Amino acid sequence: MTDKHSAAESEDNLDRRTLFVQSIPVEATKEELNEFFSQYAPVRHSVIVTDTEGKSRGFGFVSFVTDEDALSALKETKKVKFQNKLLRVSIAKRRQRKDKQNKQAKPVDDAKFKAQEIALKKSAKLIVRNLPWSVKDPNELVKVFLKFGKVKEAHIPKKKDGKMSGFGFVTMMKHAAAEKAVKETVGLKLQGREVAVDFAIDKSKWEEFRKEKSDEREDEEDDGEEESEEEEEEEKSEKEESEEEEAKDETDESKDDESESDGEDLNFNRPRPNKQENFSIFVRNVPYDATRESLEEHFSKFGPIKYALPVMDKDTQLAKGSAFVAFRREEDYEECLLNAPEVNPNSMLIPDDVSPLYVYEGRVLQITATVDRESAARMAERNALARKELLGRVPTEKDKRNLFLLNEGRITSGSRLASLISKTDLDVREKSYNLRVQQLNKNPSLHLSLTRIAIRNLPRAMNEKALKALGRKAIVQFAAEVKEGKRQPLNKEELARSQRHKEFIEEKLGITPEDKKRKKQTGVVKQAKIINEVKGSGVLGRSRGYGFLEFRDHKHALMALRWLNAHEVSREDILVGLTDEQKKVAESEGTITKRRLIVEFAIENAKVVKRRHEQIAFSRAKSHKRDGEGQESGRDRKRLRVSSRDERADGGKRDANGSQGQSKRRKADTQNVPETSKSGLPNDVKRLIGFKRKRRHAKK
Repeated sequence: MTDKHSAAESEDNLDRRTLFVQSIPVEATKEELNEFFSQYAPVRHSVIVTDTEGKSRGFGFVSFVTDEDALSALKETKKVKFQNKLLRVSIAKRRQRKDKQNKQAKPVDDAKFKAQEIALKKSAKLIVRNLPWSVKDPNELVKVFLKFGKVKEAHIPKKKDGKMSGFGFVTMMKHAAAEKAVKETVGLKLQGREVAVDFAIDKSKWEEFRKEKSDEREDEEDDGEEESEEEEEEEKSEKEESEEEEAKDETDESKDDESESDGEDLNFNRPRPNKQENFSIFVRNVPYDATRESLEEHFSKFGPIKYALPVMDKDTQLAKGSAFVAFRREEDYEECLLNAPEVNPNSMLIPDDVSPLYVYEGRVLQITATVDRESAARMAERNALARKELLGRVPTEKDKRNLFLLNEGRITSGSRLASLISKTDLDVREKSYNLRVQQLNKNPSLHLSLTRIAIRNLPRAMNEKALKALGRKAIVQFAAEVKEGKRQPLNKEELARSQRHKEFIEEKLGITPEDKKRKKQTGVVKQAKIINEVKGSGVLGRSRGYGFLEFRDHKHALMALRWLNAHEVSREDILVGLTDEQKKVAESEGTITKRRLIVEFAIENAKVVKRRHEQIAFSRAKSHKRDGEGQESGRDRKRLRVSSRDERADGGKRDANGSQGQSKRRKADTQNVPETSKSGLPNDVKRLIGFKRKRRHAKK
């Protein structure tokens, strides 16, 4: 029986005394997991696998004394929730000793390495190492690499402290030019120092690629190292699982006369592995009417095809315009990937240098190597975040200058708003955007304000009163359109950003909750300012056609910007702040004209804003001090009034000794004091001043 049991174990390679537990809540501890499984059988050892930061990775192992205990716990815990969550429990696989001679790398890993090696070869981005510290201008690299082909861009990164990193990046327009540069720059010297040029890939991919390669080498060198299917993904956590391995070793040594009956009846419902084909590619820009047969026929030109499957929408069962293709041979797979053209997704034109193999029914196919589901999900999330940042929806953690707001209010050709404005207006907006980017790049002290918006293309007749009224109207109209479903409301992130900024400003200015209670509620528009021309005499002239609106908080500034941008100012909006006389002048000059506004978040200087905040904080502190002194003097005056009232009440009375009251004596004492007026001067002095004034007038 024992021999059969051992044979069964070696056949299926299972450690029947250890359970592999998945879907463990992140906040759960090792002790809580141990206590949970102890309800069903005595637990020998338990462990929750953690990452390098000590955070739970959501899975672990629980070891029992006997096979029967493990089987019983497996059956029971599948029906019971652990911390309001059902666990995924299965028998753990035993670590296998790998024979150095017969060892074979997993095909999935090989495919992964091949895909990354191909990506490394295919990239037109080069890294230039060992750069001299004196090479600071990317244009120097451009001049060197121009002889190999057209250069798309060059970049020399710096460290956080501003020092040079000693390397740079050069992106060529074509892969062939990059290959030529790598071959012909061997021994290249820049300013007397030899540099090394090689292909560059994305940092995260390179780190993963390098780590996996080093892990593979370690496996080849150490033929005694043991692995399990689940733990292979968690190589970093091997130290934390050392106790578990000891328990497994003890279990192996104590295997003798165990029954196999329970093991034979056990049905292992293991999760389906996330399988990745060895030589598969993902194809975009596929025609919607493409079929399995037509795709197989097209890609068979590269070599034998295992399958070609168009991607279908689960709900509608319609084609999504993409497909998966798997090759049977590695060389065909590599050739297809390596020669795949770089495609501009915004262009319908077919470049002259694209091979017919990559053109399907008039469309240039976009081909990339496939990745596993988890990697695809991470990439989709990262790309979605990048798109939001590009649109100014999500600020990055390092963006202290609010540069993400550059895209707020930007109108590009092809957008819905672009159809409402003229070509000239679009050009003005694009020039303004480029100028703002240039200013922000040149001066690190500049940043985009969260509460102040700049408005251009204002009618000349509009004054500050009318502009302020327009700002208030914008917020009211924005809210009304949201209520009617015509416009999207501000999202949670934007509202949270507004609240954070409000709290930050209150802290800067030293505003306490008591101050907010005492302070009168101001309007949503704090300031409206129109920039006027200044004549030589210093007299203000007519409006320059642009101005600023400052709002109480960020959310109101966002609402106003989105409603006012490309909004056509009506005649009524212009005339709001004008008197009858000003209206006549504006009519005669023809300055009451309808215009579409150009609205952007204003650029501010951090130093100026800091000085402004310091001045406001200082004036607030001074005001508080005056208020405190005023309250003290008010209390003193009140006490004086009360005491004088008491004295008047006792004025005609005598005390016990028959003497007159103090108040009467004080009255007698003050009779000799000269009379004073409201100005505080005695009447005699006032009469003397009047006499002298009359005499001066008489002399004139």
